[in-house]
Amino acid sequence: MAKVKPMRVITPRIVQPGEGNVRPWLWLLFLVALGAWSWQVFQFGQQRAGFDVGHRDKAETQLRERIAELEEETAVLRAAAARFERAGQIDRAAVVDVQSEVKSLQAERAELKREVAFLKSLVSGEDKKLTLDDYSLVDAGDGSYRFEITVAKGDDDQTTVGGQVTISVKGQVSGAEKVLDMRTLTDGKRDNIGIRFKNFQKLKTDLQLPAGFEPVSVEVAVRPDGKGFKAFEQVFAWKLSGA
Repeated sequence: MAKVKPMRVITPRIVQPGEGNVRPWLWLLFLVALGAWSWQVFQFGQQRAGFDVGHRDKAETQLRERIAELEEETAVLRAAAARFERAGQIDRAAVVDVQSEVKSLQAERAELKREVAFLKSLVSGEDKKLTLDDYSLVDAGDGSYRFEITVAKGDDDQTTVGGQVTISVKGQVSGAEKVLDMRTLTDGKRDNIGIRFKNFQKLKTDLQLPAGFEPVSVEVAVRPDGKGFKAFEQVFAWKLSGA
């Protein structure tokens, strides 16, 4: 019978706390180091955040100060613009007042002229007479002249005057006398100037003189319609206004 070999029974070892390779004081040291490192990171973060906030606050303060300066400048500019606008309104109002005064003076002058003409007619014992005044002759260049004259009534009634006015110029060409009629003076554009007014009418026309013609005088012939006013002619020396 074979011999039975005895078997060795190995009982598992139970590890008790405190035994093993890692000692508790090593874990404690690791935790202390980790806490110190975390505190350093926290302090660095606080310092960094504090620097950024301070820089931001400084920049914000500067911007607010600049905004306040710009608002003050804007207020000053608005006040100046308001002053200029008021000054412009005053100037425009003054211009309007002056223009109105000029028109009023012109109307007053015309009224005075009519009164003077009426008084002249009373003194002379004449009535129903037309007069010519405000003769003006301006050189427009190239042999052209701007002719103006006013025809008015010698009385103060409100009768409407109608008719025609013709203009002729007397002068010389190469020493010989010559008279230019209105058709010639206006290059065939008109034979007369029509009139129709109650008090007065200002007549205007351009006169074109031919080359070599030396003007001496201007004759204005007034031909009213009907028998209420007399026709007449009046001669003016050829003299430029302001000369």
